[in-house]
Amino acid sequence: MESKYYDGTKLLSLLDIDGKKPEIYMCTTNRTGGKTTYFGRMLVNRWFKERKKFALIYRFNYELSDVADKFYKDIGNLFFPCSFMESKVRAKGIYSELYINEELCGYAVALNNADAIKRYSHLFSDVDCMLMDEFQSETNHYCAEEIKKFQSIHTSFARGQGEQYRYLPVYMIANPISLINPYYVAMGISDRLKKETKFLKGKGFVLEQGYNETASLAQAEGGFNKAFGDSEYNA
Repeated sequence: MESKYYDGTKLLSLLDIDGKKPEIYMCTTNRTGGKTTYFGRMLVNRWFKERKKFALIYRFNYELSDVADKFYKDIGNLFFPCSFMESKVRAKGIYSELYINEELCGYAVALNNADAIKRYSHLFSDVDCMLMDEFQSETNHYCAEEIKKFQSIHTSFARGQGEQYRYLPVYMIANPISLINPYYVAMGISDRLKKETKFLKGKGFVLEQGYNETASLAQAEGGFNKAFGDSEYNA
């Protein structure tokens, strides 16, 4: 029987348009489809099994507040009930360290701190992957020069270990808000993506565009959403 929650196995198995291993994996589905839970659990599982550290990317500095609860509360209760996560602010709020059971497991950074992060890049050379949730803004509120800052953050992390550049995959997830969001425009996705597209390959990236019908039906049946009928937000 098909699972009612998102499964990223197919996306993670894809090669990019040149037949090479992608460094950017993008996934969009409607809300409550399970994509955030899937990728969050994947990162934590990798840490428990292989001690591979991860980095969480947010947009604005205020989002680093209570980041441990924001990221771990649900997946911790569901899949790792005998563990706890805490965060510690470093460098006067430029980044946060993440700890699971008092052991360093990763970091949280904000795009609008991209310039300052450069000075601490030597600290992040042990990060194995990055996760950016809500790369599409529901309110169209993005950083100034967001793509430039996103590239700068990745460059700061993808250094070290004796390499000028190392492979560092980024998992980017969001609700499908707009076809002309900054990432789609910068990566040439806006001109190629169709409503019926399930998977899209590009240079260095792969994208999955999904729709979780059970999540949509569950929300539609809720009394709160019924109260607003055919509102623009419900649509």
